[in-house]
Amino acid sequence: MKNCSTDVLIVGAGPTGLFLSNLLASHHIKNILIEKNSSTVKEPRAVSIDDESLRVIQSLGLINEFINKISLNCGSYYFSPNGRIFATINPSSKLYGFPKRNSFDQPDLEDILLRNLQVKYKLNVFFDTKFLNFYQKKDIICSRVISKKIKFQINSKFIVGCDGAYSILRKLLDIKLLGSIYKEKWLILDLFNSSNKFRHTQVFCDVRRPCITLPGPRGIRRYEFKLHKSENEKECLNLIFIKKLLTQKGENDNFSIRRKCVYTFNALIANCWFKNKILLAGDAAHQTPPFAGQGMNSGVRDALNLSWKLAFAINSNNPTILNSYEKERKYHIAQMIKISLLMGRVLNPKNKFLGTLTRLFFYLISYYKPAKDYIFQMRFKPKPSFNEGFLWKTNNKYENELIGQLFPQPTVDDFKGNQFLLDEILGNNFFIIIYSDYPEKFISNNLIKKFKTKNINILGITPEYINPVQTNFNIVRDASKTLCNYQYNRQLNKAFFIRPDKYIASITRADDYNSIYDLMDELK
Repeated sequence: MKNCSTDVLIVGAGPTGLFLSNLLASHHIKNILIEKNSSTVKEPRAVSIDDESLRVIQSLGLINEFINKISLNCGSYYFSPNGRIFATINPSSKLYGFPKRNSFDQPDLEDILLRNLQVKYKLNVFFDTKFLNFYQKKDIICSRVISKKIKFQINSKFIVGCDGAYSILRKLLDIKLLGSIYKEKWLILDLFNSSNKFRHTQVFCDVRRPCITLPGPRGIRRYEFKLHKSENEKECLNLIFIKKLLTQKGENDNFSIRRKCVYTFNALIANCWFKNKILLAGDAAHQTPPFAGQGMNSGVRDALNLSWKLAFAINSNNPTILNSYEKERKYHIAQMIKISLLMGRVLNPKNKFLGTLTRLFFYLISYYKPAKDYIFQMRFKPKPSFNEGFLWKTNNKYENELIGQLFPQPTVDDFKGNQFLLDEILGNNFFIIIYSDYPEKFISNNLIKKFKTKNINILGITPEYINPVQTNFNIVRDASKTLCNYQYNRQLNKAFFIRPDKYIASITRADDYNSIYDLMDELK
């Protein structure tokens, strides 16, 4: 590789970097992705993928290829020390078009993302390439990297560090991590040919030896056992010790060990995510305890949030919009860390008394339906939403409840009866969604053309009880009744300004579009 130039240099080809590179390419932004290792990972690390991440994969046109490789809709069953189930978390809703909890094999995902970069976008990922340092020259960042003992330079408008927990970019920028480091050790075992055919996650909340086991596709299964302080790490990786633990959980000797390691976890957030035109994403910006399965998913949210903003900043030659990245993502990460630590305390009670109290709590709430649904339908998971950033609140409190939230993804049908998920129309573009019995009454041809000059498309959605009509813009019907709730029923005859990442930037009356047009002018 010779000295070269690009719009964005991405450092680190883990899931966050691969997603970001694909998303930037979908916005027609030139980028180069470098990785210090010789390939993508060949062993599982992340094993849980949620509905939001699947929605991002859908936006890249890869969902049909990927969805056959995962285990969809996995619940969590919590077991007491005597082996009885005391709680079941098995959410049934598909607010964003997919089940909330799913398991996958990380090498499968990375292979698909890498192949898409190479085949669809004709982008090369440069492996065995290490980032050394950088200097800035006017509006350009000059990065020195080394590959196969040859040093060269990459010039870019921006750099994004997706280079993990030990990020060299974070160190070069002297950015600190704030939070807590936990010393307790856990043994991870990834198995082929597991004899455990339980299709959901099992959480064994036993103070003597907390354990969690997660299913994967093709008979793959992960076990995570908490180690005692007195247990030596080397001895715990011994096959005799491993077989003893697995036998206690019902495994026979037919399994083969795919991966074994001992890990500790952190709850850390960088104090700055954007400095000198360099941004941090994924584990470089934050490290989340594993108990909620949100580590990789949080990195995917970073990539989604950042990709369209980088595209906007580059196309408009105005990086101001990037200031909203940290504002929007940091609070949600903090909430995810809190919920992950809470779930860890359920799995790993400090003593038998606290374990008994926890089980009693779940027993009592099972008799109160609102509380039961809050827990067992996983409504405790922090919603992907924010109160500041690239959004415009209004004077209407009901509108403000929705502004900053991720717009749902209903199953919709068009006037011909074709049925599909909403994002098949939305893609990765700005949209105005007119939610009304008769969306066609609220916009003219001239307005449609006017918004096209701002790269904003128009879509109408009718409630479930109204068939869509054929007109000069797309109108679809909410066939799955996803929008038929009190929040959206209050917004009939309203226009939703939807960002490329599907978040609601603002809401106006369906016959008042000037405010949305003016918003885009503000950013130029």
